[in-house]
Amino acid sequence: MEGFIPASKSYAADQGEANQRLMWVRVDEVEPVRRNLSHGVFNNDEETGLSARDRVVQLLRGFSRRDKIPPVQVVRLPSNNECHYRLVHGAHRFYSSIAAGFVEVPAVDVSDIRL
Repeated sequence: MEGFIPASKSYAADQGEANQRLMWVRVDEVEPVRRNLSHGVFNNDEETGLSARDRVVQLLRGFSRRDKIPPVQVVRLPSNNECHYRLVHGAHRFYSSIAAGFVEVPAVDVSDIRL
């Protein structure tokens, strides 16, 4: 990513399912992810066998090529919270976006879907 300068506010989004309503959320509107720090923020993907490092490298390469990458999933937080959203899926995409210099992330609000 040496010399990478974002050409837009966010990475290129894969629209995914037609019924997903894509929106762009400023990264500073998303509550920090809380995880057990003994495991770090990033996890390996047991389904694909990719390590956390491999997953991040794959994302960063995709950002630089302007590949279409799935949006993160968020839920709305009550209006009295400092942040407007909580990340529920996509920590690698979210934090890699910040590392790449993006100020927004494509997102799908799943507040009405998740119980």
